[in-house]
Amino acid sequence: MDFQARLEALTHQLQPWSPLWSRSILQGWPGSGAAYPEEWLAYARSLDEAGERRLDQGALVGVPPPSLHALLGALQELTALPWHEGLHALTVAETQGLSAKKTHELERVLALLAPRTRFIHHAVDIGGGMGHLARLCARTFGWTFHSIDRDAALQDKGRRWLTKTHPPGGDTLCFIQASVEDGLQPRIDPLFHGRDRASIGLHTCGPLALTQLRKSQGAGFVLNIGCCYDKLEAPRDYPVSRFGSAHPLPFTPHALALTTRGRHHKTEVEFARMKQVYAWRFAFDLLSRQRFPERGFVRAGDAPRTLYDGRFAVYARDRLERLGLDAGMTDAELDAFEVSVRVETRDLLLCHLLRDRFARALEVVLLLDRALLLEELGFQVELLQLFDPRLSPRNLALVASCHTVGD
Repeated sequence: MDFQARLEALTHQLQPWSPLWSRSILQGWPGSGAAYPEEWLAYARSLDEAGERRLDQGALVGVPPPSLHALLGALQELTALPWHEGLHALTVAETQGLSAKKTHELERVLALLAPRTRFIHHAVDIGGGMGHLARLCARTFGWTFHSIDRDAALQDKGRRWLTKTHPPGGDTLCFIQASVEDGLQPRIDPLFHGRDRASIGLHTCGPLALTQLRKSQGAGFVLNIGCCYDKLEAPRDYPVSRFGSAHPLPFTPHALALTTRGRHHKTEVEFARMKQVYAWRFAFDLLSRQRFPERGFVRAGDAPRTLYDGRFAVYARDRLERLGLDAGMTDAELDAFEVSVRVETRDLLLCHLLRDRFARALEVVLLLDRALLLEELGFQVELLQLFDPRLSPRNLALVASCHTVGD
């Protein structure tokens, strides 16, 4: 893949719409809604429940505005990435105690590693937890493996796990309790250096992914799967490549949070639940703006699920009490307020459905920038879809090698 061309094309498509994706709809309302073209909102307002759900899936029904149709088509094409096919089937004994999600991830990581790491003899795993990946790699490939994590309790569980499942030939796995940080770390830095060494980070959180890439400049193979992009800070963590620095996008904390949105298609029940949660949250925000304008944006916080199933008044009173506020309204008045703002809360919902269409493209921009950094460091790089997004939404893998794939 030509990462430079792909990043430049995505930047070209996204830049004009930064007023939509770079700010919070709710916190900036109603001004944030003014950034959405009227023809987009008119189209969205014309949708029935089924059409709204299709929009949530990234599909446009009926006759959408040409600008929206063209944009979503371009973003879909530019975020289409190759899939890594195949899995390394694990036995019942090997998956004992693992969740379906973890098993799914490990089977696909092992299958990806097998043809690409024939020259590897040593490996290090960042944030390795109980060492499940390290244990399976050591036994499958015969590597000497160091699993690094700052949580000593998790590592103790991993050691006990090894004792219970000890193979006849023994394990070549070592746990190291440490935090992987930028800067010199004489204790662990040598583990990342050597053409026969692999550096692996499975769902490295926020800037830890970048720390791994920087630590691994001397490694022979790098696998990184990032997550928690909302913990990044721009411009510290984006852009990181020279080419990306010449083609930057105005990433804000709100835009970074948008990249973490789930990707799987919701069932009818899940979509209805999302709409109900949004309806109560949006109505409460409009209520707080009216009654407590001096407080600005008021965070309602996560409420117990049962509160979204009942009347708005019950939800609102619970949130008001939690915030130490008194709206001076009866339950009947609270319910009547919610009814009175339904047109506005639906507009808020529709803006959210439209804004979510930028999420995957922004995530891909972050990873293309990282892919270019690895290329600038001399690696041959792949950017692949690895996991089923219904099980593991952060499913994009950066694969970098100093050797030709298959050597």
